[in-house]
Amino acid sequence: MHMKNALVRLIGRLARKFRILQEVWILPWWGSGGVAAVPLWALDTFVLVIKLCSTCTVALSRLLIPPAMKNLHGETILITGAGHGIGRELAIQLADLGATVICWDIDTRRNNAVVEEIRKKDGECFGFTIDVTARDQVAALALCMRRQLTEVSMVISNAGAMTCAPITHFRPESIARHIEVNLLAHFWIIQAFLPSMIERRHGHIVAINSSAGLMPYADMVPYCAAKFGLRGLMDSISEELRLDTWTKNIRTTSVYLATVSTGLYPPPSHRFTSWYTEVSPQQAAKIIIKGIRKNHRSICIPTFMKSLIDLINLMPYRIRIIFTDFFSFGHRGWFCFC
Repeated sequence: MHMKNALVRLIGRLARKFRILQEVWILPWWGSGGVAAVPLWALDTFVLVIKLCSTCTVALSRLLIPPAMKNLHGETILITGAGHGIGRELAIQLADLGATVICWDIDTRRNNAVVEEIRKKDGECFGFTIDVTARDQVAALALCMRRQLTEVSMVISNAGAMTCAPITHFRPESIARHIEVNLLAHFWIIQAFLPSMIERRHGHIVAINSSAGLMPYADMVPYCAAKFGLRGLMDSISEELRLDTWTKNIRTTSVYLATVSTGLYPPPSHRFTSWYTEVSPQQAAKIIIKGIRKNHRSICIPTFMKSLIDLINLMPYRIRIIFTDFFSFGHRGWFCFC
């Protein structure tokens, strides 16, 4: 693991020095267009080949020698929506691994029940009642925790809400609420805790997304719109952190869930329910924690879901909807050929 990190750092350092050399010396001498740009193309192509080869080497080494999972003992982990479902299971299982868990939820009774359950097993846990859609509340509580409790080293933004209905049946305030809970709340959480992670050069941001952030669904327009936005948010944050040398130790993970038996999702209605039906919150939390400990950027439950959706999205629109209608046993879209 140490050798791999040293190799990655060395390649990154060489790439940065080459870019400085290019900007300070090569560009003033050779210009930036026409025949004069040939040496720059050659050098950039050489760097491209080196980076591709090194990436393949690292990928092969990871395949042959899987990296050790990081230890979460002593980490301080904030979980939003911790009062029930996946949030509750994540809190309990992370506390069992020795992490200090901070539970945020709008439901005081459920949140306190999770805190008490963890403390009965001698785990360290704190609970706070908060509406994560209220930006001022999130910022104030984050500052209070930083001053009086501890610094948060990992954030799992899990709170969400969903209603299934045609778009014409949604009231304006309901649409706004869906966007606030499923998208804007993630902004407020990240803005509240990312600066301190950058300052300490250590942290991990996890966003619980959905298959609705990968492909469209009927009767779930506000939810899909928010989840697509969350996907863009996490991908953009990951790119920002990647391009800044100071933040290379801050990880991001997006979790894409299909149907989980929490009561939030409708029962599965696809044609192949014998292959995949519902996952229990306990099982989903176990898979998520394993992926977090391996620093995966993306976790899918089931694992083949994202690859299958990416493959379907490569198809022309008409072919894609034909396959979608075939797999979606519920709506029987035999005559929806447009």
